[in-house]
Amino acid sequence: MGVGRACRPLLSEHILHFSWPTRQPDAGDAQQAPDEGSAAELDAQRGGVAVVRLETMGQPLKPLLETAGGMRTVDPMANGAWLDLCERAPESTIFHHPAWLRLIHEHYGFPLSAWCLMSPDGRLSAGIPVSLLRSRITGSRLIALPFSDSCEPLFDPSAGVESARVAQGVADACEQLQLPLEVRGALPGAAEATVVERYVQHRLALQPDVERVVEGFTKTHVMRGVAKARREGVTIEHNVGRDGLARFFRLHTATRRRQGVPTQPRRFILGFSELFDAGLGFVLLARHQERDIAAAVFLAAGTTLTYKFGASDRRFLSLRPNNLLFMEAIRWGCEHQQRQLDFGRSDRDNTGLRAFKSSWGATESPLQFSYFGGYDLGLGRGSTRRLMGTVIKHSPAAFGRLVGNALYQHFG
Repeated sequence: MGVGRACRPLLSEHILHFSWPTRQPDAGDAQQAPDEGSAAELDAQRGGVAVVRLETMGQPLKPLLETAGGMRTVDPMANGAWLDLCERAPESTIFHHPAWLRLIHEHYGFPLSAWCLMSPDGRLSAGIPVSLLRSRITGSRLIALPFSDSCEPLFDPSAGVESARVAQGVADACEQLQLPLEVRGALPGAAEATVVERYVQHRLALQPDVERVVEGFTKTHVMRGVAKARREGVTIEHNVGRDGLARFFRLHTATRRRQGVPTQPRRFILGFSELFDAGLGFVLLARHQERDIAAAVFLAAGTTLTYKFGASDRRFLSLRPNNLLFMEAIRWGCEHQQRQLDFGRSDRDNTGLRAFKSSWGATESPLQFSYFGGYDLGLGRGSTRRLMGTVIKHSPAAFGRLVGNALYQHFG
């Protein structure tokens, strides 16, 4: 019996219990580096505000009004006012950028909107991007934002908007739409929200002088690993082309199989080339004797450089290629006026990965997720996930790709 047929009952009967993180390194990898997870109609402009009509499960929802809890809705992929807010908000990252939203929308077809507050001068003073995920398996719900490590609301610091006002507007919009919402970030003042600290995040402050950043590394083995990689002849290639992403994907597929995690769809990974074309990221490839042995995808927007995906050939981890990869990413960030490197989120119980990220001098902090409207907090959590992980580890790599193509669209 083929692998796909044998596992079909798992996919059909237990799919609700699965959640596949952006990255979930095994304990061995964690010591080296983190190997890392049409429904919308845009009405014509009405007084400069785009009203978004949403549908779910084939049934139309009532349209978002021009105001919902004092908030307005705009198309963040087409309306320049959203990009303007991103450029003014200090907390803005790649996960708020129109190009990232467009990638999610075009690959997965998720409808996207931004719920915003307006200043008297007509500019946006605060806002949050929201996506509608419709699934006959996991149900319909709102997420800010799918496939994003974190996505807290943006604020124009000069506008003096209180977070509680945004929180109330978000709660009112959820009630109006009668849909639950997951905000992947903190939303202070949200009395109606259930707040969960399921993850931690690590951020390293960068400076123009990279040597000052190196002085802040908390573990000496970090630079010993960098030195060893260089002695062993490991080199780093900075690549912004589609071919670099294809080479990364080959390592990514093998890494995900080793970890027992479904592989992200190849088309989605190759779609990062559009971000690269816009100057919003790159892939670093560690090479040894003309072979790719590790790779990492970094995204850059505003003043934050974000580590998104990583992969490596386990046979060469002793050469410490990942140490050299991150050192070169830090150097690039310092030379390109980035103020921080975001190492991405980690499960709280993944102590090895947390230790690796902290060893670079990164500050660890809780990552709060805020849930509205009776969101099912058990969604994507369950013992069957471990069973599927075992199946992926002992199946051909193609099976992990099949599962990823089938499931990621249902979980975001």
